Amino acid sequence: MSAPRRSPEVALAAIAVWISLAAGTARAASHGDFITAYQKPETPDYAVFYEEMRREHFLENVAQELNRVLDLPATVMLRMAECGHSTTRWSPETRMVTICYEFLDAALVIAGQAQGQGGASSGKSEQLFSGAVTFALFNEVGQALVSLYNLPVPQGAERAGEEFAAITLAASEQDGDPSAASALEFFETALRQPDSGFEYLETHDFTRARLEYIACLLYGNLPANHAQALARGLVTPERAPRCGEELLSVAKAWDGYLRDHPHAGAQPPSAATRH
Repeated sequence: MSAPRRSPEVALAAIAVWISLAAGTARAASHGDFITAYQKPETPDYAVFYEEMRREHFLENVAQELNRVLDLPATVMLRMAECGHSTTRWSPETRMVTICYEFLDAALVIAGQAQGQGGASSGKSEQLFSGAVTFALFNEVGQALVSLYNLPVPQGAERAGEEFAAITLAASEQDGDPSAASALEFFETALRQPDSGFEYLETHDFTRARLEYIACLLYGNLPANHAQALARGLVTPERAPRCGEELLSVAKAWDGYLRDHPHAGAQPPSAATRH
């Protein structure tokens, strides 16, 4: 079955709207920035994540790009820490976005199981892991922005965070980053293993329906990159022709939310997730 086709201008227009938030009117000096921290884990098995993520400057790269385009009302910390749970979270009380080492460990196991089932090579397994981490981080960043700016999101902060993650991955995908398709494949694999102990699914109420919505947004960006999402039923043939318009609607909504909060002197961002 061939994928339904649509004009590529729809996808490009959607991403252009999203990127345009960086070109807004310059504001006064920023009140706060995204900062980063890596908490050294007590569990020896997590030391590899601590060392590797610090070496790659993963959080710093994300924070740098976000600080280029957004003026925060308060400082927000992006951190990695041992939490006791395999999830990620945003805390408005402490203004911290946390990626738990337990989440990284569980994500690596799930990505490796996909490889063991013949669904992924070693390199593909790494892409699945990276896609999961990138999506989860930007989900929490999106929820942080909802809280900090008191954004009027009609579907709630969790849905808004997922939309923010999707359009951010879509923007990076335009520049060749594979994280979007990898994230879809990872979370589809995770949903097929409800007894895996991967707590992110429960703490974020992450269901197949939620994944299908995200898949439609990403399919609407670059259909050719998501033929497998169509083949596996994440995007139905009936819905596929409308996905470009769904993406455009979400990108316009977020542009409206953030147009009053660009950083002074902001320039259009490069792909924050490439590392």
